[in-house]
Amino acid sequence: MRVGALRCHSQAFTIKLKKDVSIPTVEELLAAHNPWAKVVPNDREITMRELTPAAVTGTLTTPVGRLRKLNMGPEFLSAFTGGDQLLWGAAEAAASDASSTGVIFIH
Repeated sequence: MRVGALRCHSQAFTIKLKKDVSIPTVEELLAAHNPWAKVVPNDREITMRELTPAAVTGTLTTPVGRLRKLNMGPEFLSAFTGGDQLLWGAAEAAASDASSTGVIFIH
């Protein structure tokens, strides 16, 4: 029996920073990190629309949301993210193959 499934990996992170950093600063750093990262505001309606496998499948966008401080200390936070594993896996393999032949990608 085959079960239809979206090709998205989603995961929750527990992150320990070296120092206390505000959530808005973390959001700014993530948003500026690369063109694929998309910070999703910590709003239920927006999260339900943009931070789901259905929203991510078929895109190279990697949404990062549900950013919040944890009670373990001011340097601990959690985040939730997802990504299309098929597209990212294929892109990673293509980049690896190209680099082994001397091709250089410039963004």
